[in-house]
Amino acid sequence: MNNFEKTRNKKVSEIIISLKVVYILLCIVSVVSNNGLTLEIKNIIIMYAGTCIISLLIIIYFSWVYYYRKDYINNSPKLIDIIETIFLVIIFVVAVVSTGAQASYYKLVSIFIVLIGAIQFGKNYSIALAVVSSLSILFIDIVASSPNMKLLSKYFENDLVLISALFMTAFILGMYVDTERQHSKELKELVNKDELTGLYNHRYFQDYLQNNLEDAQKQNKQVSLLFMDIDYFKNYNDINGHQSGDLLLKQIGKILKDSIRENDVVARYGGEEFAAILPNTDEENAIEIGEKIRFAIQNTEFVGQENQPNKNITISIGVSSYPTRAISKHQLINTADDALYRAKSFNKNRVESYHSVLDDLCKRMDIKEDTIKSLKTFINMINLKDRYTYGHTERVVIYVKWFAQMLKLKEEDQAQIQIAAYLHDIGKLEIPEEVLNKKGRLTNTEFQMFKDHPEVGVGLIQNIKPFESFVPLIKYHHERYDGGGYPDGLKGQEIPYLARMLTIADSFDAMTSNRPYNVRKSHEEGIEELRLNAGLQFDPELVEIFIEMLEKYKENF
Repeated sequence: MNNFEKTRNKKVSEIIISLKVVYILLCIVSVVSNNGLTLEIKNIIIMYAGTCIISLLIIIYFSWVYYYRKDYINNSPKLIDIIETIFLVIIFVVAVVSTGAQASYYKLVSIFIVLIGAIQFGKNYSIALAVVSSLSILFIDIVASSPNMKLLSKYFENDLVLISALFMTAFILGMYVDTERQHSKELKELVNKDELTGLYNHRYFQDYLQNNLEDAQKQNKQVSLLFMDIDYFKNYNDINGHQSGDLLLKQIGKILKDSIRENDVVARYGGEEFAAILPNTDEENAIEIGEKIRFAIQNTEFVGQENQPNKNITISIGVSSYPTRAISKHQLINTADDALYRAKSFNKNRVESYHSVLDDLCKRMDIKEDTIKSLKTFINMINLKDRYTYGHTERVVIYVKWFAQMLKLKEEDQAQIQIAAYLHDIGKLEIPEEVLNKKGRLTNTEFQMFKDHPEVGVGLIQNIKPFESFVPLIKYHHERYDGGGYPDGLKGQEIPYLARMLTIADSFDAMTSNRPYNVRKSHEEGIEELRLNAGLQFDPELVEIFIEMLEKYKENF
Protein backbone atom coordinates (compact mmCIF):
# COMPACT_ATOMS: atom_id res chain seq x y z
CA MET A 1 0.00 0.00 0.00
CA ASN A 2 2.91 2.34 0.68
CA ASN A 3 4.27 1.85 -2.86
CA PHE A 4 0.78 2.34 -4.29
CA GLU A 5 0.44 5.61 -2.38
CA LYS A 6 3.83 6.84 -3.57
CA THR A 7 2.93 6.02 -7.18
CA ARG A 8 -0.43 7.78 -6.85
CA ASN A 9 1.14 10.86 -5.29
CA LYS A 10 3.73 10.99 -8.03
CA LYS A 11 1.07 10.96 -10.75
CA VAL A 12 -1.06 13.59 -8.98
CA SER A 13 2.07 15.71 -8.54
CA GLU A 14 2.76 15.47 -12.27
CA ILE A 15 -0.80 16.63 -13.04
CA ILE A 16 -0.54 19.60 -10.68
CA ILE A 17 2.86 20.65 -12.00
CA SER A 18 1.58 20.37 -15.58
CA LEU A 19 -1.40 22.58 -14.75
CA LYS A 20 0.87 25.17 -13.12
CA VAL A 21 3.19 25.17 -16.15
CA VAL A 22 0.32 25.64 -18.62
CA TYR A 23 -1.32 28.27 -16.40
CA ILE A 24 1.80 30.43 -16.03
CA LEU A 25 2.73 30.08 -19.71
CA LEU A 26 -0.75 31.19 -20.73
CA CYS A 27 -0.50 34.20 -18.45
CA ILE A 28 2.93 35.12 -19.88
CA VAL A 29 1.77 34.65 -23.47
CA SER A 30 -1.27 36.81 -22.78
CA VAL A 31 0.82 39.66 -21.38
CA VAL A 32 3.45 39.51 -24.15
CA SER A 33 1.01 39.18 -27.04
CA ASN A 34 -1.23 42.04 -25.92
CA ASN A 35 1.43 44.68 -25.27
CA GLY A 36 2.41 46.38 -28.51
CA LEU A 37 6.17 46.19 -28.32
CA THR A 38 8.09 48.61 -30.56
CA LEU A 39 11.42 47.99 -32.13
CA GLU A 40 13.15 50.79 -30.28
CA ILE A 41 16.50 49.80 -28.81
CA LYS A 42 15.38 50.88 -25.35
CA ASN A 43 12.26 48.73 -25.46
CA ILE A 44 14.16 45.75 -26.88
CA ILE A 45 16.66 45.94 -24.02
CA ILE A 46 13.87 46.26 -21.44
CA MET A 47 11.98 43.37 -23.05
CA TYR A 48 15.12 41.17 -23.13
CA ALA A 49 16.04 41.96 -19.52
CA GLY A 50 12.47 41.46 -18.36
CA THR A 51 12.22 38.16 -20.23
CA CYS A 52 15.44 36.90 -18.64
CA ILE A 53 14.33 37.87 -15.15
CA ILE A 54 10.87 36.33 -15.62
CA SER A 55 12.39 33.17 -17.11
CA LEU A 56 14.77 32.85 -14.16
CA LEU A 57 11.93 33.34 -11.68
CA ILE A 58 9.83 30.76 -13.49
CA ILE A 59 12.70 28.23 -13.46
CA ILE A 60 13.24 28.82 -9.72
CA TYR A 61 9.53 28.51 -9.02
CA PHE A 62 9.08 25.27 -10.94
CA SER A 63 12.23 23.77 -9.43
CA TRP A 64 10.84 24.60 -6.00
CA VAL A 65 7.45 23.14 -6.92
CA TYR A 66 8.93 19.91 -8.23
CA TYR A 67 11.53 19.24 -5.56
CA TYR A 68 9.87 20.61 -2.42
CA ARG A 69 6.10 20.69 -2.95
CA LYS A 70 5.25 17.30 -4.40
CA ASP A 71 5.20 15.64 -0.94
CA TYR A 72 2.42 17.97 0.24
CA ILE A 73 -0.25 16.69 -2.10
CA ASN A 74 -2.40 15.01 0.52
CA ASN A 75 -1.80 17.50 3.32
CA SER A 76 -4.09 20.27 4.46
CA PRO A 77 -2.96 23.67 3.10
CA LYS A 78 -0.28 25.38 5.14
CA LEU A 79 0.97 28.96 5.15
CA ILE A 80 3.39 28.28 2.30
CA ASP A 81 0.51 26.88 0.21
CA ILE A 82 -1.57 29.99 0.82
CA ILE A 83 1.37 32.23 -0.18
CA GLU A 84 1.79 30.21 -3.38
CA THR A 85 -1.92 30.54 -4.13
CA ILE A 86 -1.76 34.32 -3.62
CA PHE A 87 1.16 34.38 -6.06
CA LEU A 88 -0.90 32.48 -8.66
CA VAL A 89 -3.89 34.80 -8.17
CA ILE A 90 -1.66 37.89 -8.58
CA ILE A 91 -0.34 36.49 -11.86
CA PHE A 92 -3.93 35.99 -12.99
CA VAL A 93 -4.91 39.55 -12.08
CA VAL A 94 -1.85 40.97 -13.88
CA ALA A 95 -2.63 38.89 -16.98
CA VAL A 96 -6.27 40.02 -17.06
CA VAL A 97 -5.49 43.70 -16.44
CA SER A 98 -2.76 43.61 -19.11
CA THR A 99 -5.06 42.08 -21.72
CA GLY A 100 -8.04 44.41 -21.61
CA ALA A 101 -9.22 44.25 -18.00
CA GLN A 102 -13.00 43.76 -18.00
CA ALA A 103 -12.92 42.88 -21.70
CA SER A 104 -10.08 40.33 -21.39
CA TYR A 105 -10.61 36.88 -22.82
CA TYR A 106 -7.99 35.55 -20.41
CA LYS A 107 -10.37 35.55 -17.46
CA LEU A 108 -10.89 31.91 -18.42
CA VAL A 109 -7.44 31.00 -17.08
CA SER A 110 -8.92 31.38 -13.57
CA ILE A 111 -10.27 27.87 -14.10
CA PHE A 112 -6.68 26.61 -13.73
CA ILE A 113 -6.44 28.10 -10.22
CA VAL A 114 -9.58 26.23 -9.20
CA LEU A 115 -8.39 22.99 -10.84
CA ILE A 116 -5.03 23.15 -9.06
CA GLY A 117 -6.70 23.84 -5.68
CA ALA A 118 -9.26 21.05 -6.12
CA ILE A 119 -6.72 18.39 -7.11
CA GLN A 120 -4.21 19.45 -4.47
CA PHE A 121 -6.43 20.13 -1.45
CA GLY A 122 -10.02 19.13 -2.20
CA LYS A 123 -13.43 20.77 -2.18
CA ASN A 124 -13.18 23.40 0.58
CA TYR A 125 -9.94 24.85 -0.68
CA SER A 126 -11.08 24.91 -4.33
CA ILE A 127 -14.35 26.64 -3.41
CA ALA A 128 -12.36 29.25 -1.49
CA LEU A 129 -10.23 29.78 -4.62
CA ALA A 130 -13.38 30.04 -6.73
CA VAL A 131 -14.59 32.80 -4.38
CA VAL A 132 -11.24 34.65 -4.57
CA SER A 133 -11.07 34.32 -8.38
CA SER A 134 -14.71 35.46 -8.75
CA LEU A 135 -14.20 38.49 -6.51
CA SER A 136 -11.05 39.38 -8.46
CA ILE A 137 -12.97 39.25 -11.76
CA LEU A 138 -15.87 41.29 -10.39
CA PHE A 139 -13.50 43.83 -8.84
CA ILE A 140 -11.73 44.31 -12.18
CA ASP A 141 -15.11 44.74 -13.86
CA ILE A 142 -16.18 47.39 -11.35
CA VAL A 143 -12.93 49.36 -11.44
CA ALA A 144 -12.50 49.21 -15.22
CA SER A 145 -16.16 49.83 -16.21
CA SER A 146 -17.13 52.42 -13.62
CA PRO A 147 -18.98 54.77 -13.95
CA ASN A 148 -20.53 53.30 -17.13
CA MET A 149 -23.25 51.17 -15.49
CA LYS A 150 -24.50 49.82 -18.79
CA LEU A 151 -21.03 48.53 -19.67
CA LEU A 152 -20.58 47.20 -16.13
CA SER A 153 -23.87 45.30 -16.35
CA LYS A 154 -22.84 43.79 -19.68
CA TYR A 155 -19.55 42.40 -18.33
CA PHE A 156 -21.21 41.28 -15.10
CA GLU A 157 -23.69 39.20 -17.10
CA ASN A 158 -20.92 37.66 -19.22
CA ASP A 159 -18.78 36.87 -16.18
CA LEU A 160 -21.61 35.26 -14.24
CA VAL A 161 -21.39 32.29 -16.61
CA LEU A 162 -17.63 32.01 -15.93
CA ILE A 163 -18.14 32.40 -12.16
CA SER A 164 -20.80 29.67 -12.22
CA ALA A 165 -18.38 27.39 -14.08
CA LEU A 166 -15.71 28.14 -11.48
CA PHE A 167 -17.98 27.16 -8.59
CA MET A 168 -19.32 24.04 -10.34
CA THR A 169 -15.78 22.91 -11.14
CA ALA A 170 -14.64 23.61 -7.59
CA PHE A 171 -17.60 21.78 -6.07
CA ILE A 172 -17.74 18.72 -8.35
CA LEU A 173 -13.99 18.14 -8.81
CA GLY A 174 -13.26 19.01 -5.18
CA MET A 175 -15.93 16.60 -3.94
CA TYR A 176 -14.60 13.87 -6.22
CA VAL A 177 -11.05 14.39 -4.92
CA ASP A 178 -12.29 14.34 -1.29
CA THR A 179 -14.25 11.14 -1.94
CA GLU A 180 -11.27 9.49 -3.62
CA ARG A 181 -8.97 10.44 -0.76
CA GLN A 182 -11.41 9.21 1.87
CA HIS A 183 -11.80 5.94 0.00
CA SER A 184 -8.02 5.65 -0.31
CA LYS A 185 -7.64 6.35 3.41
CA GLU A 186 -10.23 3.70 4.33
CA LEU A 187 -8.62 1.22 1.96
CA LYS A 188 -5.21 1.95 3.47
CA GLU A 189 -6.59 1.42 6.97
CA LEU A 190 -8.21 -1.81 5.85
CA VAL A 191 -4.90 -3.03 4.45
CA ASN A 192 -2.84 -1.77 7.40
CA LYS A 193 -5.13 -2.71 10.30
CA ASP A 194 -5.57 -6.04 12.03
CA GLU A 195 -9.23 -6.98 11.62
CA LEU A 196 -9.62 -8.51 15.09
CA THR A 197 -7.90 -5.98 17.36
CA GLY A 198 -8.06 -2.81 15.25
CA LEU A 199 -4.32 -2.35 15.79
CA TYR A 200 -1.87 -1.98 12.94
CA ASN A 201 -0.80 -5.23 11.33
CA HIS A 202 2.57 -6.83 10.67
CA ARG A 203 2.94 -5.24 7.21
CA TYR A 204 2.39 -1.71 8.52
CA PHE A 205 4.72 -2.38 11.45
CA GLN A 206 7.56 -3.28 9.11
CA ASP A 207 7.08 -0.20 6.90
CA TYR A 208 6.64 2.21 9.80
CA LEU A 209 9.67 0.86 11.66
CA GLN A 210 11.84 1.17 8.55
CA ASN A 211 10.74 4.78 7.98
CA ASN A 212 11.33 5.68 11.63
CA LEU A 213 14.80 4.20 11.62
CA GLU A 214 15.69 6.16 8.47
CA ASP A 215 14.42 9.38 10.07
CA ALA A 216 16.25 8.60 13.31
CA GLN A 217 19.50 8.08 11.42
CA LYS A 218 19.15 11.41 9.59
CA GLN A 219 18.17 13.34 12.73
CA ASN A 220 20.51 11.51 15.12
CA LYS A 221 17.60 10.34 17.31
CA GLN A 222 16.70 7.08 19.03
CA VAL A 223 13.91 4.62 18.35
CA SER A 224 12.86 1.99 20.87
CA LEU A 225 10.90 -1.19 20.27
CA LEU A 226 8.70 -3.21 22.62
CA PHE A 227 7.93 -6.85 21.85
CA MET A 228 5.04 -8.18 23.94
CA ASP A 229 3.55 -11.63 24.40
CA ILE A 230 0.50 -12.67 26.46
CA ASP A 231 1.59 -15.21 29.07
CA TYR A 232 -0.02 -18.67 28.90
CA PHE A 233 -2.34 -17.61 26.06
CA LYS A 234 -2.56 -21.15 24.69
CA ASN A 235 -3.74 -22.32 28.10
CA TYR A 236 -6.41 -19.57 28.10
CA ASN A 237 -7.57 -20.58 24.61
CA ASP A 238 -7.69 -24.28 25.46
CA ILE A 239 -9.78 -23.74 28.60
CA ASN A 240 -12.03 -20.83 27.56
CA GLY A 241 -12.32 -21.40 23.81
CA HIS A 242 -11.13 -19.43 20.81
CA GLN A 243 -13.96 -16.88 20.93
CA SER A 244 -12.94 -15.92 24.45
CA GLY A 245 -9.35 -15.85 23.25
CA ASP A 246 -10.31 -13.41 20.48
CA LEU A 247 -12.13 -11.20 22.98
CA LEU A 248 -9.04 -11.21 25.21
CA LEU A 249 -6.87 -10.13 22.28
CA LYS A 250 -9.27 -7.23 21.61
CA GLN A 251 -9.17 -6.14 25.24
CA ILE A 252 -5.38 -6.36 25.36
CA GLY A 253 -5.20 -4.38 22.11
CA LYS A 254 -7.30 -1.58 23.61
CA ILE A 255 -5.15 -1.45 26.76
CA LEU A 256 -2.01 -1.23 24.63
CA LYS A 257 -3.48 1.56 22.52
CA ASP A 258 -4.50 3.49 25.65
CA SER A 259 -1.09 3.01 27.28
CA ILE A 260 1.14 4.41 24.55
CA ARG A 261 1.75 8.03 23.58
CA GLU A 262 0.27 9.94 20.65
CA ASN A 263 3.19 9.44 18.26
CA ASP A 264 3.81 5.79 19.20
CA VAL A 265 2.47 2.94 17.08
CA VAL A 266 1.30 -0.41 18.40
CA ALA A 267 0.76 -3.38 16.11
CA ARG A 268 -0.34 -6.97 16.33
CA TYR A 269 2.83 -8.76 15.31
CA GLY A 270 1.21 -12.19 15.07
CA GLY A 271 -0.91 -14.53 17.20
CA GLU A 272 -0.73 -13.28 20.79
CA GLU A 273 2.38 -11.17 20.10
CA PHE A 274 2.28 -7.37 19.89
CA ALA A 275 4.89 -4.75 19.11
CA ALA A 276 5.12 -1.03 19.88
CA ILE A 277 7.37 1.40 18.01
CA LEU A 278 8.43 4.34 20.17
CA PRO A 279 9.99 7.15 18.09
CA ASN A 280 12.50 9.50 19.72
CA THR A 281 12.59 7.33 22.86
CA ASP A 282 15.60 5.98 24.72
CA GLU A 283 15.75 2.60 26.43
CA GLU A 284 15.07 3.95 29.92
CA ASN A 285 11.82 5.66 28.87
CA ALA A 286 10.85 2.62 26.81
CA ILE A 287 11.18 0.44 29.92
CA GLU A 288 8.90 2.85 31.80
CA ILE A 289 6.27 2.58 29.07
CA GLY A 290 6.66 -1.21 29.12
CA GLU A 291 6.11 -1.26 32.89
CA LYS A 292 3.04 0.95 32.47
CA ILE A 293 1.60 -1.56 29.99
CA ARG A 294 2.50 -4.56 32.15
CA PHE A 295 0.94 -2.98 35.24
CA ALA A 296 -2.26 -1.99 33.37
CA ILE A 297 -2.81 -5.55 32.09
CA GLN A 298 -1.91 -7.19 35.40
CA ASN A 299 -4.46 -5.01 37.21
CA THR A 300 -7.33 -5.51 34.75
CA GLU A 301 -9.98 -8.12 35.52
CA PHE A 302 -10.42 -10.52 32.58
CA VAL A 303 -13.03 -13.24 32.20
CA GLY A 304 -11.48 -16.67 32.84
CA GLN A 305 -8.25 -15.40 34.38
CA GLU A 306 -8.78 -17.58 37.43
CA ASN A 307 -7.98 -20.62 35.26
CA GLN A 308 -4.53 -19.31 34.35
CA PRO A 309 -1.43 -20.82 36.02
CA ASN A 310 -0.75 -17.53 37.81
CA LYS A 311 -4.49 -16.80 38.38
CA ASN A 312 -4.14 -13.66 36.28
CA ILE A 313 -3.69 -12.40 32.73
CA THR A 314 -0.18 -11.01 32.38
CA ILE A 315 2.17 -9.97 29.61
CA SER A 316 5.92 -10.32 29.09
CA ILE A 317 7.77 -7.48 27.37
CA GLY A 318 11.16 -7.25 25.68
CA VAL A 319 12.81 -3.88 25.03
CA SER A 320 15.54 -2.85 22.63
CA SER A 321 16.58 0.48 21.13
CA TYR A 322 18.28 1.93 18.08
CA PRO A 323 21.16 2.71 17.80
CA THR A 324 22.15 1.83 21.40
CA ARG A 325 21.43 -1.91 21.17
CA ALA A 326 20.99 -2.40 17.43
CA ILE A 327 22.16 -0.73 14.26
CA SER A 328 19.61 -2.07 11.76
CA LYS A 329 15.93 -2.96 11.60
CA HIS A 330 16.67 -6.69 11.51
CA GLN A 331 18.96 -6.44 14.53
CA LEU A 332 16.48 -4.26 16.45
CA ILE A 333 13.70 -6.82 15.95
CA ASN A 334 15.98 -9.70 16.90
CA THR A 335 17.28 -8.03 20.06
CA ALA A 336 13.77 -7.05 21.19
CA ASP A 337 12.65 -10.63 20.52
CA ASP A 338 15.59 -11.99 22.52
CA ALA A 339 14.72 -9.67 25.41
CA LEU A 340 11.10 -10.87 25.26
CA TYR A 341 12.18 -14.49 25.34
CA ARG A 342 14.36 -13.77 28.33
CA ALA A 343 11.37 -12.16 30.08
CA LYS A 344 9.23 -15.23 29.35
CA SER A 345 12.00 -17.58 30.42
CA PHE A 346 12.10 -16.08 33.91
CA ASN A 347 8.62 -16.44 35.36
CA LYS A 348 6.96 -14.13 32.78
CA ASN A 349 5.01 -10.94 33.69
CA ARG A 350 8.13 -8.81 33.48
CA VAL A 351 9.90 -6.23 31.33
CA GLU A 352 13.39 -7.15 30.15
CA SER A 353 15.73 -4.92 28.17
CA TYR A 354 18.19 -6.42 25.74
CA HIS A 355 21.67 -6.80 27.07
CA SER A 356 24.37 -8.91 25.47
CA VAL A 357 25.94 -10.72 28.41
CA LEU A 358 27.93 -12.66 25.86
CA ASP A 359 29.61 -9.53 24.46
CA ASP A 360 30.60 -8.41 27.96
CA LEU A 361 31.98 -11.83 28.86
CA CYS A 362 34.00 -12.15 25.67
CA LYS A 363 35.50 -8.70 26.16
CA ARG A 364 36.47 -9.62 29.73
CA MET A 365 38.23 -12.71 28.41
CA ASP A 366 39.78 -10.75 25.54
CA ILE A 367 38.16 -12.94 22.89
CA LYS A 368 38.50 -11.51 19.38
CA GLU A 369 35.57 -10.11 17.41
CA ASP A 370 35.70 -12.85 14.74
CA THR A 371 35.52 -15.53 17.43
CA ILE A 372 32.57 -13.78 19.07
CA LYS A 373 30.79 -13.79 15.69
CA SER A 374 31.40 -17.54 15.38
CA LEU A 375 30.00 -18.07 18.86
CA LYS A 376 26.91 -15.98 18.06
CA THR A 377 26.42 -17.94 14.85
CA PHE A 378 26.29 -21.19 16.83
CA ILE A 379 23.80 -19.68 19.29
CA ASN A 380 21.59 -18.28 16.51
CA MET A 381 21.59 -21.68 14.81
CA ILE A 382 20.34 -23.25 18.04
CA ASN A 383 17.70 -20.54 18.35
CA LEU A 384 16.41 -21.17 14.82
CA LYS A 385 16.37 -24.93 15.24
CA ASP A 386 15.03 -25.31 18.77
CA ARG A 387 13.52 -22.41 20.72
CA TYR A 388 13.44 -24.45 23.93
CA THR A 389 17.18 -25.14 23.86
CA TYR A 390 17.86 -21.44 23.24
CA GLY A 391 15.68 -20.37 26.19
CA HIS A 392 17.14 -23.11 28.36
CA THR A 393 20.64 -21.87 27.54
CA GLU A 394 19.73 -18.27 28.44
CA ARG A 395 18.38 -19.38 31.82
CA VAL A 396 21.36 -21.60 32.60
CA VAL A 397 23.67 -18.65 31.89
CA ILE A 398 21.78 -16.60 34.49
CA TYR A 399 21.84 -19.43 37.03
CA VAL A 400 25.60 -20.01 36.72
CA LYS A 401 26.23 -16.27 36.92
CA TRP A 402 24.48 -16.04 40.30
CA PHE A 403 25.96 -19.37 41.36
CA ALA A 404 29.52 -18.19 40.61
CA GLN A 405 28.89 -14.98 42.52
CA MET A 406 27.63 -16.96 45.54
CA LEU A 407 30.81 -19.04 45.44
CA LYS A 408 32.93 -15.88 45.02
CA LEU A 409 34.85 -17.38 42.13
CA LYS A 410 37.63 -15.49 40.42
CA GLU A 411 36.40 -13.11 37.72
CA GLU A 412 38.03 -15.24 35.02
CA ASP A 413 36.22 -18.38 36.24
CA GLN A 414 32.91 -16.51 36.43
CA ALA A 415 33.26 -15.44 32.80
CA GLN A 416 34.41 -18.91 31.74
CA ILE A 417 31.46 -20.80 33.22
CA GLN A 418 28.97 -18.33 31.72
CA ILE A 419 30.40 -18.70 28.23
CA ALA A 420 30.49 -22.47 28.72
CA ALA A 421 26.80 -22.27 29.68
CA TYR A 422 26.13 -20.62 26.30
CA LEU A 423 27.98 -23.45 24.57
CA HIS A 424 27.05 -26.48 26.66
CA ASP A 425 24.22 -27.73 24.40
CA ILE A 426 25.80 -26.74 21.10
CA GLY A 427 26.10 -30.42 20.14
CA LYS A 428 22.30 -30.55 19.81
CA LEU A 429 22.74 -28.83 16.45
CA GLU A 430 23.44 -32.29 15.05
CA ILE A 431 20.19 -33.76 16.43
CA PRO A 432 17.28 -33.69 13.91
CA GLU A 433 14.56 -31.18 14.76
CA GLU A 434 11.86 -33.84 14.91
CA VAL A 435 13.89 -35.72 17.54
CA LEU A 436 14.59 -32.56 19.57
CA ASN A 437 10.86 -31.76 19.73
CA LYS A 438 9.53 -35.32 19.99
CA LYS A 439 6.80 -35.61 22.62
CA GLY A 440 6.69 -39.39 22.86
CA ARG A 441 9.23 -41.80 24.24
CA LEU A 442 12.64 -41.72 22.55
CA THR A 443 13.95 -44.80 20.79
CA ASN A 444 17.36 -46.16 21.80
CA THR A 445 18.90 -44.56 18.71
CA GLU A 446 17.30 -41.20 19.46
CA PHE A 447 18.35 -41.35 23.11
CA GLN A 448 21.91 -42.08 21.99
CA MET A 449 21.83 -38.87 19.94
CA PHE A 450 21.13 -36.94 23.11
CA LYS A 451 23.87 -38.80 24.99
CA ASP A 452 26.34 -37.98 22.23
CA HIS A 453 25.66 -34.22 22.18
CA PRO A 454 28.46 -33.28 24.68
CA GLU A 455 31.11 -34.93 22.53
CA VAL A 456 29.55 -33.58 19.33
CA GLY A 457 29.67 -30.11 20.89
CA VAL A 458 33.36 -30.54 21.68
CA GLY A 459 33.95 -31.57 18.07
CA LEU A 460 32.34 -28.34 16.84
CA ILE A 461 34.53 -26.02 18.90
CA GLN A 462 37.77 -27.86 19.63
CA ASN A 463 39.56 -26.32 16.63
CA ILE A 464 38.64 -22.78 17.68
CA LYS A 465 41.63 -21.88 19.85
CA PRO A 466 39.91 -19.33 22.19
CA PHE A 467 37.29 -22.00 23.03
CA GLU A 468 39.81 -24.63 24.17
CA SER A 469 39.30 -23.85 27.86
CA PHE A 470 35.57 -24.55 27.53
CA VAL A 471 36.02 -28.09 26.21
CA PRO A 472 36.06 -29.88 29.62
CA LEU A 473 32.89 -28.07 30.78
CA ILE A 474 30.99 -28.91 27.60
CA LYS A 475 32.21 -32.50 27.52
CA TYR A 476 31.55 -33.36 31.17
CA HIS A 477 28.36 -31.46 32.05
CA HIS A 478 26.42 -34.78 31.97
CA GLU A 479 28.80 -36.72 34.21
CA ARG A 480 27.36 -37.86 37.56
CA TYR A 481 28.98 -37.46 40.97
CA ASP A 482 28.55 -41.21 41.57
CA GLY A 483 30.31 -42.13 38.30
CA GLY A 484 27.15 -43.17 36.43
CA GLY A 485 27.19 -40.34 33.90
CA TYR A 486 28.53 -39.92 30.37
CA PRO A 487 30.61 -39.78 28.23
CA ASP A 488 33.58 -40.96 30.37
CA GLY A 489 31.96 -42.08 33.62
CA LEU A 490 34.01 -39.65 35.74
CA LYS A 491 33.35 -39.68 39.48
CA GLY A 492 33.43 -37.11 42.32
CA GLN A 493 36.43 -34.79 42.21
CA GLU A 494 37.48 -36.22 38.83
CA ILE A 495 34.78 -34.08 37.29
CA PRO A 496 36.06 -30.50 36.78
CA TYR A 497 34.71 -28.12 39.44
CA LEU A 498 33.04 -25.74 36.96
CA ALA A 499 31.49 -28.70 35.13
CA ARG A 500 29.92 -29.87 38.43
CA MET A 501 28.45 -26.40 38.88
CA LEU A 502 27.12 -26.39 35.31
CA THR A 503 25.54 -29.84 35.80
CA ILE A 504 23.44 -28.58 38.74
CA ALA A 505 22.25 -25.42 36.92
CA ASP A 506 21.54 -27.36 33.71
CA SER A 507 19.59 -30.10 35.50
CA PHE A 508 17.59 -27.71 37.67
CA ASP A 509 16.42 -25.69 34.67
CA ALA A 510 15.60 -28.85 32.72
CA MET A 511 13.42 -30.04 35.62
CA THR A 512 11.58 -26.71 36.05
CA SER A 513 10.96 -25.92 32.36
CA ASN A 514 8.33 -27.01 29.87
CA ARG A 515 9.86 -29.58 27.57
CA PRO A 516 8.27 -31.78 24.88
CA TYR A 517 9.10 -34.99 26.76
CA ASN A 518 9.00 -33.83 30.38
CA VAL A 519 6.39 -32.65 32.91
CA ARG A 520 7.52 -29.38 34.42
CA LYS A 521 8.31 -29.35 38.13
CA SER A 522 7.79 -26.36 40.39
CA HIS A 523 10.86 -24.67 41.90
CA GLU A 524 10.12 -26.34 45.22
CA GLU A 525 9.91 -29.76 43.55
CA GLY A 526 13.12 -29.01 41.66
CA ILE A 527 14.93 -28.17 44.90
CA GLU A 528 13.65 -31.38 46.48
CA GLU A 529 14.94 -33.32 43.46
CA LEU A 530 18.38 -31.70 43.81
CA ARG A 531 18.58 -32.77 47.46
CA LEU A 532 17.42 -36.30 46.67
CA ASN A 533 20.23 -36.64 44.13
CA ALA A 534 22.95 -34.90 46.14
CA GLY A 535 25.91 -37.27 46.31
CA LEU A 536 24.43 -39.33 43.46
CA GLN A 537 24.11 -37.07 40.41
CA PHE A 538 25.33 -33.85 42.02
CA ASP A 539 28.15 -32.61 44.24
CA PRO A 540 26.37 -32.41 47.66
CA GLU A 541 28.24 -29.32 48.86
CA LEU A 542 27.52 -27.42 45.66
CA VAL A 543 23.85 -28.44 45.76
CA GLU A 544 23.29 -26.65 49.08
CA ILE A 545 25.04 -23.50 47.87
CA PHE A 546 22.95 -23.57 44.68
CA ILE A 547 19.77 -23.83 46.76
CA GLU A 548 20.93 -20.87 48.88
CA MET A 549 21.39 -18.95 45.64
CA LEU A 550 17.86 -19.82 44.53
CA GLU A 551 16.51 -18.51 47.81
CA LYS A 552 18.51 -15.29 47.50
CA TYR A 553 17.28 -14.57 43.96
CA LYS A 554 13.77 -16.05 44.25
CA GLU A 555 12.16 -12.69 43.40
CA ASN A 556 13.77 -12.92 39.95
CA PHE A 557 12.12 -16.21 39.01
